[in-house]
Amino acid sequence: MKRTFLGFFTVEDIASIDDKESVFLLGIPFERVKATKRGSRKAPDALRKQSIEFSGISSDFNITEQKANYYDFGNFNPIKQRKEIIQIWEKAKKTNSKLLVLGGDHSITYDTLINAPWGKEVALVWIDAHADLADEYPQGIFQSHGTVFTNLIAKLGLKKEQLLFIGGHAYTITSSEYQKIKKNKTTNYIATQDILTNQNKSLEKIKEFVSKFKIIYLSIDADAIDQAFVPTVATMEPFGLTPSIIVDILNILLPKSHYVDFVEISYERTNKTALNFGVGLIFRILEIWSHTT
Repeated sequence: MKRTFLGFFTVEDIASIDDKESVFLLGIPFERVKATKRGSRKAPDALRKQSIEFSGISSDFNITEQKANYYDFGNFNPIKQRKEIIQIWEKAKKTNSKLLVLGGDHSITYDTLINAPWGKEVALVWIDAHADLADEYPQGIFQSHGTVFTNLIAKLGLKKEQLLFIGGHAYTITSSEYQKIKKNKTTNYIATQDILTNQNKSLEKIKEFVSKFKIIYLSIDADAIDQAFVPTVATMEPFGLTPSIIVDILNILLPKSHYVDFVEISYERTNKTALNFGVGLIFRILEIWSHTT
């Protein structure tokens, strides 16, 4: 097998992998109807390519020397290859392995998580500048990056107690999601302003939420991070979270996270800052996971 993203090994046959406590990487280069800048479908391969310039080594983590095995299953179409995605989930459950998914726009979270094992011991956390709780977005469109969590909640029957939305600061006032957040009916949430005003208190709230569950599924939208650090994503937002705050949050969430996706990365040939940030963030996810397995 050849090495790919940050030292992952390429895999062509899902059934051939039986190693315990591995990390499975898959790309979903897919965009549905977009009301904003397109380009996130190119991110999985662009992140892989950008990772060639990344050392994969920090002061206490070298991905090539880890006991865990890192496997890259390649890219999948979430509609045409749903059976393969289900196979990967089954393999992950059997081998007690973790899934790391590269989007694609945020709608791919629906495509991956409707196939995941669920139960009362499982919670869903998403870090995003936007709630993605619209009933329609754009108007008349019911399946998109802006409706992903509305659809997941409805499809899976998820309760408010299982949901935590972190980092919101750019709601669509004309959308139903604003009322869902304002009236605190649909999900638990911690706004960006609350985190920036009192980070310790916010982190304690996240710890309290996580303590109630055995498994966390985590979705990270790149636009939750301030546009100074990711200046070319589809929907840039000012006054977002800083990288150091994101790492503090990940240190709480990742020990129980069996699934992480990273979505809505976009880039320009003349500015690869967002791509480089994405590679670094994924490396940090792997580093934290390495200390908790």
